[in-house]
Amino acid sequence: MINRPILIILLGYILGIIIGLYCKISIAIFIIIIVISHFIYNHICKNSVLRNREIRHYIYIFNIKKVIVIFFISMIVSNTIVLILNNKYNSIFKNIKEAKFIATIMEEPKIKQYSVRYKIKIENIDEDIIKYKNVHLYLNTKRDNLKVGDKVKFTGKFVEPEIQRNYGGFNYKEYLKSIGIYGSVNASQVEIIGTGKIAKIKLIVVKVANHIKEVIKQNIENENNRNLLLGILLGNDEDIENQIKESFRESSLSHLLAVSGMHASYVILGVSILLSKLKFSKKVIKICTIILLIFFIFLTGETPSVKRACIMAIMSIIATLIYRKSDIVTNLSISLLIILIQNPFSIMNLGLILSFSATIGIVVFYKNILYIFSKKEDQQCENIKAQKHNKKKILKKFYNKIKEIVSVSISVQIFIFPLTILIFNKISLTFIISNILVSFIIGIIIILGFLSIIFRFKICFFILEICLKLLTSIADIFSEISISNIIVATPNLIFVISYYILLILIYYIIFLRKKHFKRVLEIKFLTFVDKFKLVFFNHKTNILISIILIVILIQSIKFIPQNLKIHFIDVGQGDSCLIITPKNKTILIDGGGTKSSTYDVREKYTTTIFVR
Repeated sequence: MINRPILIILLGYILGIIIGLYCKISIAIFIIIIVISHFIYNHICKNSVLRNREIRHYIYIFNIKKVIVIFFISMIVSNTIVLILNNKYNSIFKNIKEAKFIATIMEEPKIKQYSVRYKIKIENIDEDIIKYKNVHLYLNTKRDNLKVGDKVKFTGKFVEPEIQRNYGGFNYKEYLKSIGIYGSVNASQVEIIGTGKIAKIKLIVVKVANHIKEVIKQNIENENNRNLLLGILLGNDEDIENQIKESFRESSLSHLLAVSGMHASYVILGVSILLSKLKFSKKVIKICTIILLIFFIFLTGETPSVKRACIMAIMSIIATLIYRKSDIVTNLSISLLIILIQNPFSIMNLGLILSFSATIGIVVFYKNILYIFSKKEDQQCENIKAQKHNKKKILKKFYNKIKEIVSVSISVQIFIFPLTILIFNKISLTFIISNILVSFIIGIIIILGFLSIIFRFKICFFILEICLKLLTSIADIFSEISISNIIVATPNLIFVISYYILLILIYYIIFLRKKHFKRVLEIKFLTFVDKFKLVFFNHKTNILISIILIVILIQSIKFIPQNLKIHFIDVGQGDSCLIITPKNKTILIDGGGTKSSTYDVREKYTTTIFVR
């Protein structure tokens, strides 16, 4: 820990954010505790009676300056920032209903069902420049010809984002916080009054993104394939049909629609090959790769997953430039710390949680699982020495590739398993097979996708369409298999914590293979077993009577009459209620409003409820 100060800073920063978000208290009380503890420590050390060496050693542990000071300063800073920002989110638009806005358009328009949505940066509201400076909102209007960088003026009504309306439902307000948006404003008329202040890199990114979209639109006729390709290359999945997104989700392939480390690795590989062919030096190639990765972050919408992947890649390249060994834990810590400093509420972002959890799973388990497969392979090789060497060599590369894919998939699923159940209430038993099948296709799609945009080869677009159709077919097939989408009840927090504690124990016992640790553990376990046997045989009669009484008590609890429970559910139109009878029978009355071709109340408001 002392050798990784960034990790200490990160842990303190995360804890400060969590305390600020959920406890909503200032960390200043901890400063008082630390100061008091320091004075107590000095007083104890001065007392001649307690000068015992062992006591002073344990007291001094609390006063380790390098860890304690860094950790608490980081925690105090993040806690203070979160409380200030949270107060700003809750109060800044509290008394504003209708006002005059001047803002700058920050992103390309998103066509919604009843309006066009723009992301805007506020310059002033009712001529108040300081209070609302650099605040971001969504602008909903009918006008669809506004461009990035346009400075606009309008009179609009501020709309506060909806909070969670049912247990387990979607909290739109917290989601907007995680992406730095305060809410939305509705305006019927918008007037362009000039050009706003916007970074040049943003304008370049918009031009490049529009160019990519135009090239793909001109060369790929099928709209579904076109939108799917844009989703894979740029992470823009808003235009992909809901049915296709649902197929990818249910077949455990939704990660393909989020730009991640795989894309970053292909960018690095492509730049390295291209510049090395042009006889550039290694140092120039690395610097160009860093610049391109930074540009790629902006191009793909600055999502947490692509930020994480690109920042980690940049840190690894910088380490080679300054002749230092790259540490993956430090790189991961730096990437998360940068994201949280930029926006502390990002810690609630689902994409960030899953992206970093999956990466931690790969870092912790990948090499160990790959070692297990390699060990089995070595044992098999000893038994098939008589077989032809050429046959073995042909299949070896293919086998190694599958082995790597399986190891990565298992590593990710081991770590995110409780999170998947907690968030989606679903588990999949076919994720390994589906990921093996698509892994060979997705690489071709990414490489050919970027090559076809640059060079516009017709043959590339033809192959791309075939690969995209094949990818969609695989997703459709696996989404229809029943074991690909098993619905389970929402676990409680105790289950999640217990799972990770058990995972840590298994990791230390099996994977780390520490002989001393294993020996100590075995001795303690065997000693415990011996003590248990001794106690059991000496008091077997009392123990058996106690067990019988406990079983009778548990069974009798079932016959105690329970209260009638009625839960009212907000479905947007009228009321819905879930009745749970004293005998644990469930009755759902009015499960939602009317379903039309344009608006489905059940999809918008209702939440899946699992009764156990």
